[in-house]
Amino acid sequence: MCAACALERHAVFRLILDPPRPPALNMAVDEILMKGQKLPEAVPTLRFYSWLTPAYSIGYFQDVDEITARRRLAEKGIPVVKRITGGGMVFHGEDLTLSLTLKTPTPFLPREIKDSYLKINEALRVGLAEVLPAIDYASCKEVPSGRGGGERVCFETPSCYDLLLHKKKVVGSSQRRKDGTLLHQSSLFFKLDNKTLIHCVLRGFEKKWKVAFREIPLSDKELMEAERCALRRYASREWAWPPVENLPVVLV
Repeated sequence: MCAACALERHAVFRLILDPPRPPALNMAVDEILMKGQKLPEAVPTLRFYSWLTPAYSIGYFQDVDEITARRRLAEKGIPVVKRITGGGMVFHGEDLTLSLTLKTPTPFLPREIKDSYLKINEALRVGLAEVLPAIDYASCKEVPSGRGGGERVCFETPSCYDLLLHKKKVVGSSQRRKDGTLLHQSSLFFKLDNKTLIHCVLRGFEKKWKVAFREIPLSDKELMEAERCALRRYASREWAWPPVENLPVVLV
């Protein structure tokens, strides 16, 4: 089937294939895309991105100072940035990260949060199973259902519906819902190149959600707004280590 025909027969999502960006800017772009869903003309958006430098991201309910002190990240010089989504700490550098932003309520996701994780992870599982047939879910009878806080490390303990490969957690996810919008973030840890991973994930969404994708990069306006948000929020002392006065944020 031709690409144009597919776009006519399916709901069309925006696709962003972003270059590596600094930690603060990566988080700011996701927030700007989430806020952009309030616009009447906005369509669901799937963004793939990586990290310009290794970094830790921590959940909204985790404390930057506490994490850096307990983990002694300061000695290693690894930056820490807080997400607006929940969940535990994730080390980025070798992962492919994706974000999905939609209006809510949406026909694409259930209202119940746990069920929404399942529907997104099912799309990922179906797509990735083409090259990784052993991929499966964590059993909800054997693992906790909570997304955690405190000093929780996302990939140390699987949660209900997390994706596992040979019993090891390979996809970590977190969500935020606010003002009729939803942001879902997932980090994918696989020994596959990003091009293959992206192809598999898109195939999974196309199969399970019956959607097509049209690549539309970030606009200059979106990027400028994200740069301002990164400096105002994500590079601040409350949201990052080191804070902005000690962190040479390279906005590209």
